[in-house]
Order: sequence, then structure tokens, then C-alpha cells
Amino acid sequence: MDYQLHTHPRARRLTLRLDKTGQPVVTAPRFTPQFLVKKFVQEHQGWIVAHQERWQEARTKFISETNLTLFGKQYQLETRSGDQPSAVKIQGKTVIIYFHQGSRQTAEAILNKFLKNTASHYLVPRIHQLAKKMGISFKKVTLRAQTTRWGSCSSAGNLNFNWKLVHFPPRIIDYVIVHELAHRQHMNHSAKFWQFVEQFSPDYRLSRGWLKRQGVGVG
Repeated sequence: MDYQLHTHPRARRLTLRLDKTGQPVVTAPRFTPQFLVKKFVQEHQGWIVAHQERWQEARTKFISETNLTLFGKQYQLETRSGDQPSAVKIQGKTVIIYFHQGSRQTAEAILNKFLKNTASHYLVPRIHQLAKKMGISFKKVTLRAQTTRWGSCSSAGNLNFNWKLVHFPPRIIDYVIVHELAHRQHMNHSAKFWQFVEQFSPDYRLSRGWLKRQGVGVG
């Protein structure tokens, strides 16, 4: 089985994860013998196969050639080419990508631009609303397509969120926002941090579990 091998000076043991393409990545302490790494991967083949299946299922669950999930709701996805300007419109339960035949943009690029804009118009105001409710201040908000995180908070007070959150139900998005805003008060995952999160996201445990099960493969 193919895999990537990363060594890390602070690693104390062999660990295993899947990258954004679903390929296994092993992190090992420096000077770990190759035969031990191969043995480790062989012993965890069942885990790898199971998680790759979950990754593939999640990857096509939120967006595929025929379906799109937006804010937790399912839509049919259609592409129509013609002379009309490139755009994306929602008609009932269908999201239609209008693709201008003379455009250099691909249908995927048009859809991604729509999703990024939708995320920006929803996430940024919601971040400000929840920050006000929590009594939290911050400096700057950035939206980008991260591969391993849904959000982050820097020590300088800047917030970063994955625009692909737009696929998720609003309650899950709220949890991610609350989680990162809470780091403005507690830059750790201590008991006090989770107590603060729970004040504004009472079902945060359910939301964390949902992200672990359903969010894999989307980033």
C-alpha cells in the first residue's frame, strides 16, 4: 500500500492520517527503521481502507457532478451552456451553473466563485453577531480553502475560516465560529475553554462528532 512518510523531531510514536487526497500519511520519530514503518502500515490496513471509504463518501456527499449540499440542504446540480453570462442561480431545489461558451472559466471555477461569495456574505456577518453575543473582539477575518482546518485563531487576534463551511448546516457553522472566538479568551483546549464554548454552543459535543464523521474529505 502506497503512503507518504513524514519525520518529525518531536514525534514520540508512529501516527497515521489521510491527506486531502485520501492518501495515507505516516508521521514518525526521526531515525525510525523503515521495516517498522511498513509493519505499522500493514497492521493498520483495515483502518486505512475504512477511512478511505468514509473520505470518498463524504467527498461526494457535499458536491458531485449532479448534487450539491448548501447550508445542509440538498440540491440538484445542473450545468447549462449558451450565450448568457456565466453565473450560478438557485431555482427551487436546483442549483444551475450558466456557462458562457466563450468563457475561459470552467463550470467548476464558476461554482467555486459562487460558493466563496456565498460563504463570505453569510460567515462574516455571523462571526460579528456571535462575537458581540460572546463579548469577544478580534482584528481581521480571512476566508480560504484550508485542507486540514475549519477555522483558526492567531495570538494576534486574527480569525481564519474555511469557506467550504458553506456546505454545512448553520448549527455546525455556528459551533466552528464559537470555537474559534472562544480562543480569543482561552488560547488552549482547557476545561475553562470548553465551558465557555458550551455557554454559546450547548450541543458542541454533537457538533464536534458531526464534523469528525461528516466533514472528512471536504477540506
